Amino acid sequence: MLPAIDAHAHVETSVATKELFELDALVLAVTTRAEEWAEAGDREDEMTIWGIGVHPLRQAEVEGFSTSAFEQSVARSLLVGEVGLDRQTLSGRSTAVFEEILSVVAQTPRPVTIHSSGAEGDVLHALARTPIKAPILHWWRGGVAETKAAIDLGCHFSLNGAQAGNERLLESIPPNLVLTETDYPHSRKRDPDASQPAAVKTIEDALMARWGAGQFELRQRLWRNVAAIFDRCDLLDELPPTAQETILAVGID
Repeated sequence: MLPAIDAHAHVETSVATKELFELDALVLAVTTRAEEWAEAGDREDEMTIWGIGVHPLRQAEVEGFSTSAFEQSVARSLLVGEVGLDRQTLSGRSTAVFEEILSVVAQTPRPVTIHSSGAEGDVLHALARTPIKAPILHWWRGGVAETKAAIDLGCHFSLNGAQAGNERLLESIPPNLVLTETDYPHSRKRDPDASQPAAVKTIEDALMARWGAGQFELRQRLWRNVAAIFDRCDLLDELPPTAQETILAVGID
């Protein structure tokens, strides 16, 4: 069986490499504070890819954001996240920071896992103004029209167990644009099975039912989607060796 994929999980940068390897899954581990970026950049894990991010709900991080520090950290990272906008803290400053992040990533392409709760339209407008190669909308809550607009902008969507019952959403996203996530630990209240990173069974079951696919076929599709995202950014050769081997086994669309 192919390893599972968790495209968005919150993992402390101090977690032992062995613990993550034993998950038997590809994990895109996000950070939310600038103080985590150096440690994330120093990590060397077989199946975990570390992102550098500034969460829009961390107002002190947004206020203190340094574009130059972010640029330096992006050069040492394969992933950006978690970044984005949130209705609770939406402001001129938060929008400016998000757009600065997009501008850097437009020059140094990286997959970007994006928070958009209550600010879906604002996120899409920012992406339209500053297109990037590999946006991933995490825990997307947009309506049908917004989802179509996101697809037109080249977005992928990482879905978690809390969204497993959202039939309208599942049917509106093509399989080649889907990833699975846990958003560990934040989705546990709505998906008790998401008790650790890589615990994606709930959303996998929903997608298998929707697509009429078995687990191997599902994971093959998801791995090809991951490969496409990193290929867009010309980063396939930079991925951890085990991830590269899995991608070679499943192929690239």
